Amino acid sequence: MLKPVSLSVLNDAIAGKMLGKDVQVSNVSIDTRAIQQGDLYIALKGEHFDGHQFVEQAALKKCIAVVVSDLSVLERAVKDHAVSGLCVDNTLRALGECGRINRQQFKGAVVGLTGSSGKTTTKNMLESILSEKGPTCATQGNYNNEVGVPLTLLNIKSEHQFAVVEMGARKIGDIKYLADFVQPDVAILLNAGTAHIDVFGSQENIVKGKGEIYSSLKKEGCAVVNFDDPAKDIWLAALEDRKVLTFSLECADADIYASAIETDSATCKFVINHNGICEEIFLPMPGKHNILNSLAASAAAIHLGFDLQTIASGLKKLNSVAGRLLSIPCNENLEVIDDSYNANPASMKAAIEVLSARAGFKIAVLGEMAELGDFSKKLHLELAKFIAQSEIDKVYLLGTYAQEMKQVLGTKAIAAESKLAVLDSLEKTDHIFEIKQDDSALVKTSILIKGSRSTSMDELVEMIIKRAH
Repeated sequence: MLKPVSLSVLNDAIAGKMLGKDVQVSNVSIDTRAIQQGDLYIALKGEHFDGHQFVEQAALKKCIAVVVSDLSVLERAVKDHAVSGLCVDNTLRALGECGRINRQQFKGAVVGLTGSSGKTTTKNMLESILSEKGPTCATQGNYNNEVGVPLTLLNIKSEHQFAVVEMGARKIGDIKYLADFVQPDVAILLNAGTAHIDVFGSQENIVKGKGEIYSSLKKEGCAVVNFDDPAKDIWLAALEDRKVLTFSLECADADIYASAIETDSATCKFVINHNGICEEIFLPMPGKHNILNSLAASAAAIHLGFDLQTIASGLKKLNSVAGRLLSIPCNENLEVIDDSYNANPASMKAAIEVLSARAGFKIAVLGEMAELGDFSKKLHLELAKFIAQSEIDKVYLLGTYAQEMKQVLGTKAIAAESKLAVLDSLEKTDHIFEIKQDDSALVKTSILIKGSRSTSMDELVEMIIKRAH
């Protein structure tokens, strides 16, 4: 935390019942395995876990106070271990309020972002840009939910000048809940695709749900809007009295747009344009979708006073991230494109386009896209039609709709029973692990691995790498 906060101040924000001394809290923990002496321990409770079982363990590790939703647990901790604490109705909400307090103490700029796809990549881009001018706190991993967002806010320290907070949503109201804690100075909405449509219920609800990020935008703040998204008019109408910056892949009507686009299998080059000023950008990752993501990050940086040269410098320093279009050379003629972190219809198509741009023999191994509900079959078959028009040579399909997708794709597709069966076919049919011993030309093979997180496609990536070595 930026500075210690008294337990009574937390109690005023959380509206709980306080027992014990009014101690000073300087750090918050939700995991007794990592708790340090003097921490405030918040006992979260979920469907498959209950942090109240570990309150005594937290006390034995000399935590300074606890937050619980069971008064008897608090009374026992106070009596047996002289630990102060709060009893509240909802410990998850209490965690959020702790994050809010720390955010309100922060004098630097906070950028909040959401979207159906591209959130983490854009967050990484913006972190790289902002770090050109000062230390930046950013969401770690996939900590973008009702637990992760408050923890990110609590990670903001006095040395930070900027913070970038990624927000995810599974239903209407999720973004509003999170944005209320984040209170962004800049709010980025990347897109409104079909991710989690099973719980949102409709495309209209996704548009509305993602648009909630603008609800807690500060009065003097800036809304960053995707000019290429079909829902842009809805968002712009709701923002008519606010500062707005739009971004587009190529439309010059947007405030920030790209031109002179060049892409290859691993990188992108383009010119960024804003207010008649332009700058050449080198992006060390493939795909036009990543150019669009970089424009969103650039728009936020522009509002915060960054010039295009500094933005170009930050983007050039981006590091590749495992599971997100990471190219992994395995032998002289084999390269795996690891995009196994997650999948939805938009990100699937973007990855297919990246693979299609490769030279040599191109194989896609695709797991199922989860959380599409009643739209699942339709969206999987639409993906199959998209693949059929691509330059991909062979497709391995895993999951519920593999056979139906194979019917669309014909002889170039194989519906596999398991990842092990895919690995076996890659070795014995496609001979991907063989290295030519003569002087004949090598045929470069690129294999894209992608699927929703629930399909654990990263396991196949590891299996291929292990077999190749």
